Amino acid sequence: MKIAPELLILTREHHISLSLGNKAVNTAKSKNESDIKALCLEISQTFRSSFSMHFDTEEETIFMPLKGKSSELEILCNQLIKEHQQLYQLADDLVDHPELLAEFGILLKSHSRAEDRELFPNVSLLSNSERQAIEDSSVKHLSVAKI
Repeated sequence: MKIAPELLILTREHHISLSLGNKAVNTAKSKNESDIKALCLEISQTFRSSFSMHFDTEEETIFMPLKGKSSELEILCNQLIKEHQQLYQLADDLVDHPELLAEFGILLKSHSRAEDRELFPNVSLLSNSERQAIEDSSVKHLSVAKI
C-alpha cells in the first residue's frame, strides 16, 4: 500500500516504535535483570519526551478531524488516545515495576500497527488543508528518538 506523503514522517517513526516494542518484549523474555532494569530506566526517562510531539501531532491533526467522519472512527480514535495515555503511564511505571516491560512492548507494537493499518488509510477522508496540517505538524516536531 502506498503511504500518503503527509504520513511519511509518522510512519517512519512507527518503525522506531515497533523496534522499541520488539526490544522491550525480547528484553523481558531474556529474564536478564540488569538488561531489563537498564531498558526500563531508559524508557521511563525518555519515552514521554521523545514521543509527546508525535502523539500530539496524531491527536490534533488526525484523530480530532477523523472522529467526526464516522462512529467507527470516533471509537478507534478514542481508543488510540487512551492507548497514548496507557503508554505514558506504563513508561512512567517501568522503573518501579519492570514486570510491565513486556506489556509496554506489546501495547506499543499493537498501537503502532493499528494506526498504520486501521487509521492512516482513512486520512484520505480529510480535506487537503487537513492533510497539509498533518505534514506541517510532522515536519515541525522533533523526530522520535531511538531508544
